[in-house]
Amino acid sequence: MRRLPIPALLAALLLPAPAALAHDDERVFHQASELVPWCRQEAEARYIGLGMTPYQWAASYRDRGNVLYVEGRLRVHSDDVTVSCRVARGARERYAVIEIDDPTLQADAVPDHDGGVQPVHVAPPAR
Repeated sequence: MRRLPIPALLAALLLPAPAALAHDDERVFHQASELVPWCRQEAEARYIGLGMTPYQWAASYRDRGNVLYVEGRLRVHSDDVTVSCRVARGARERYAVIEIDDPTLQADAVPDHDGGVQPVHVAPPAR
């Protein structure tokens, strides 16, 4: 019978399981300043996904008790858009909330070529 060297055996036993590694890349927020880059990236991604280019990000941050807040502003389609983010201190990014005050991002609207918003009409399902 072949024996494993003790260091190799210890390494195999001490390494975390792959399922435990799945969440290691997820951010955990301990300070409000850590929420600022997440808030910016999430807001910009929503616009870029619609083919718009956001720019001029500005933000302030604060905490109140165990809640971290970011109040941001983004320039999109020639308007300043308010972006608000919040999360509980010590929470993972999947629990962070973003609110963007822009009707362009409503589920039933899409941007037109002039920077305006056109409603999307969804046909009822066929019976």
